[in-house]
Amino acid sequence: MKPRIKAITKTGIFFILLFLWSYIPIIFFDLNKLDITGRVIYSLVCDITFLILIISAYRKTLIKDFKDFFSDFLNNIEISFKYWFAGFCIMIVSNLIITVIMQGGMATNEEQVRTLIGIAPLYMFFDVAIYAPFTEELIFRKGFRDIFKNKWVFIIASGLTFGTLHVLSSLTSASALLYLIPYCSLGIAFAYSYYKTNNIFSTISMHMLHNSLAIILYFIGGV
Repeated sequence: MKPRIKAITKTGIFFILLFLWSYIPIIFFDLNKLDITGRVIYSLVCDITFLILIISAYRKTLIKDFKDFFSDFLNNIEISFKYWFAGFCIMIVSNLIITVIMQGGMATNEEQVRTLIGIAPLYMFFDVAIYAPFTEELIFRKGFRDIFKNKWVFIIASGLTFGTLHVLSSLTSASALLYLIPYCSLGIAFAYSYYKTNNIFSTISMHMLHNSLAIILYFIGGV
C-alpha cells in the first residue's frame, strides 16, 4: 500500500473511532442501568482502551519524537510555546468579542466540559489533560501531516477540522459558528508548531498545558 493511501486509511479509521469508540460497547449492554459512578468508570475504560490502541498504532513516531524532543528540549519548548501562546492570545481576544456579541454566552462544548468537571473532576482531568492531547494531536496533526504534504494545506486543513469538530459536536445555533474562530485559531497554531518542529510532542505538550490551565482556572475561580 502506498504511504499516502496508508496514511489516509489509518487517519480515517482513528478519526471515526474517536467519535464512535465509546458507543460500541452500548451494543452489548444498557448504559441506563449504570449510576453516575458506573458511567464515569465506563467512560474511563473507553478512553484508556482507545488511548492504548492509538498509541500502539503510532508507537514508532512517539518513541522517536519523545527522544528527539528531550534531546533539544529548550529549543523545542521555545518554539512550541511561542506558537501556542500566539494561538492562545487570538483565542482569548476572539472569545471576549464573541461573548459581547452573544451577550454573555459561551460555546456549548465548553459548557458541557465545565458541567462534567463539576461531576467527575478526576476523570475529566485525565480526559482533558491527557487523553485529548494524545488522541487529537496524533489524528489532527500527525495523521493530517502524513496525508497533506503541502505546508499550508496541512496547516489549514488540520486547524479548521480540529476547530470545526469542537464546535459542531455541540452546535445549537447558527451564531455558535462564531466559536469556530477561537477553536480554529488554536488548531492552526498547533499545526504550525508541528510543521516547524516536526515533533508530535511539541503539540502534545502545549495541548496538555492549555487544557490543564483551563481546568486549574475553573477550580480556582470558577471561570
